Amino acid sequence: MNRFRPELHVTAETGVLEAPAGAVRRGSTLHVFHQFRPVPQAGARWAHQTATGIPYGWDVCDDIIAPRGDEADCLAGSAVVVDDSAVELFFVATDGDLATALPHNRRGDRTFRIERALIPDLAEITAEISDDPSVVAPQVRRLGPVDIDDTAHPVGPLVTPSVIRRGTGWLMLALSLDDDEDAHIVVLTSPDRQSWTVDGPLDVVGRSDLPTGRPFAPRIVPLTDTATGEPRDVLFVTYPDGDGETAGYLVGSLDGCRFTVSAPYQVLDHGLDFTRPRVTQSAGQDAPVLVGLVGTFPTAAETEGGTWANCLSVPRYLTLHDGHLYQDVRGLPRAVRSYTDRAAVLTAQLDVSHGSVTVTAVDDAEDVLLRVVHTGDAVTVTRPGPDGEMTRSATLADADSDTLTVLVDGPVCEVFADGGLVSLTSALPVQPDGHRFAGFRVDAADGARVLTSMESLGRSLERRLAALDDPAEQERLIHEAARADGELRAGQQL
Repeated sequence: MNRFRPELHVTAETGVLEAPAGAVRRGSTLHVFHQFRPVPQAGARWAHQTATGIPYGWDVCDDIIAPRGDEADCLAGSAVVVDDSAVELFFVATDGDLATALPHNRRGDRTFRIERALIPDLAEITAEISDDPSVVAPQVRRLGPVDIDDTAHPVGPLVTPSVIRRGTGWLMLALSLDDDEDAHIVVLTSPDRQSWTVDGPLDVVGRSDLPTGRPFAPRIVPLTDTATGEPRDVLFVTYPDGDGETAGYLVGSLDGCRFTVSAPYQVLDHGLDFTRPRVTQSAGQDAPVLVGLVGTFPTAAETEGGTWANCLSVPRYLTLHDGHLYQDVRGLPRAVRSYTDRAAVLTAQLDVSHGSVTVTAVDDAEDVLLRVVHTGDAVTVTRPGPDGEMTRSATLADADSDTLTVLVDGPVCEVFADGGLVSLTSALPVQPDGHRFAGFRVDAADGARVLTSMESLGRSLERRLAALDDPAEQERLIHEAARADGELRAGQQL
């Protein structure tokens, strides 16, 4: 299983990654925190990884939060920049019996409380890393539970806190757990991040097109719409969708508890395996960064020989334009060439005013791992499944740019179209007999054309496709190089 480990995506060094827990950016360094379990039966804790420059070469740091005392889990929340060097973490501590396994959407008899922790200096906790993977960075200070005043609006246990700076104070969105299965979003405010007042349930006004069902992981981030210059609030919410989940967003304005919609709910990622996004905004004016969970439920760790499960999407820089989010993945070709052995990315400009272009990811036995079809009006991703093919589609805008980016990294394929307006993320099936991704096949049909394209490959994959990992081929090339060198020397002597 470790041969299929992603090289550009954040994954647990060992164990089950369960969710992005928060992220902050300081200068050119992106800090990502994620909730994971070292083994499936252990309590959840927060890990920490960093990348500088283009955000794909991840360095594993010491964990920053772990259960202590009677705590069972330390669950995901958010991270906020509080000054030039310090970051504050909001997480959910639970008490309960770890031996009683519960589905991720059930409360059970657990107790929940929102707590704070402080990283006084981000640079200090990354300066020296322990060789012991169980160590929690000693510089991180637990500050204890927050105070919640719900006198005016009583709430149940609160989970998944999303905290941002708002004016001279602070704003929190959280889920209030109504009973064992249901929950609703509530709004809280605070002057100091310790004492919080429940202002009331979130009231969405206007045409929202929100899906039905229990919400998960509400997030909010302020953005300026580049088409109008107007400030907007973007609200991210995940909803159940059959056996999985769909993450999407509303655009509007939050005033108190009232969210007035200016653009209805839109799916953030149309793929088979993307959920629970977390968004960060740095202290400066840089674009917010989004990461999501790829693979809602852990499975790979249960496979014989597996030591890890699940990963995060690559970081996506967000721009709001005319009520729509564009997701920019920066520096992917360079990252594939610089940081990987087996990843690949294909970028193309298409003419699909007629016909379609199909990009097929195949393994080294020529079996199809995933197929992407761009028709000009829509992009469709299809992959084999245990009960037949599984397909997801996304409709493109009328005046789209007909661009396509396909990234394959270990068990993950991320597809971006229409300049980042559309994304589809899917896990790749693990192939039998150790077969791995071997390359892309590109086919244009019925008048469609590939105007320009560029394919960037990891180092080992590039050598393998050039047959440079074949001993006989290597011997032949060495022999030819020696003969050419000898002929050159003989010519120089003449």
